[in-house]
Amino acid sequence: MSKTAKMSSDLTRRFLPRLVVFSAIGTIALPASDVASAAWPRGEDKSFVSLSYETTADGPDFGDFGAFYYEYGVTEKLTFGLDIGKSQSAGQVSAIAFLRYPLELSGGENVFAAEVGLGWAERDGSAVAALRPGLSWGRPVSGTWGSGWLGVESTFAIYEDGETLGKIDSSFGINHENGNLSIFKLEFAAPSDGDETLAFAPSHVIKVSENSFLELGLSHEFTDAVTKVKVGVWHSF
Repeated sequence: MSKTAKMSSDLTRRFLPRLVVFSAIGTIALPASDVASAAWPRGEDKSFVSLSYETTADGPDFGDFGAFYYEYGVTEKLTFGLDIGKSQSAGQVSAIAFLRYPLELSGGENVFAAEVGLGWAERDGSAVAALRPGLSWGRPVSGTWGSGWLGVESTFAIYEDGETLGKIDSSFGINHENGNLSIFKLEFAAPSDGDETLAFAPSHVIKVSENSFLELGLSHEFTDAVTKVKVGVWHSF
């Protein structure tokens, strides 16, 4: 494998896939049943921002990872967003700007949306352009345990050097009466030049104030047997 391809494999497996997780938490300004699925639009003039930090607790240490995520409702339906992240050990930076819009096939409690993102990833000290289209689905659910939601977010990133990364994140969330949230995620990634990965990532989100939340999470990636811990802050305005 060439040096460029190896860097692409390391980036897609260890760095870029984690950016997509923020698409799943970027709707906290919506009603409780609509929280945490990218399928729902943000809403005109409403914003959401999150910061998170992730570190290895057990297994191979691929380095700490910091991320910034932002969404803004351009109109009631059109949402603009930013995904920015940095691998602390390698010093690599990646950024994606995207637009998301609901699809007309949405009906009943099911909501669908399409998005397209453009950006770049730093590799070997140079920037590689990226195109990242995506589709998402969400719906509220309820049961004897209370109310919550189901969501699926899928993206397919295409990089300037010819590599690709497909990713599907599935989430199940619970809205607690005190305003806290519990989220259970399965994250699947398939880079064109590396092994497929599957991770289980549960988290608990604590309501600190009316518009601010603290996220405490774990993730276990089965292919490389890596367990990580994550802390994040969310704020809507």
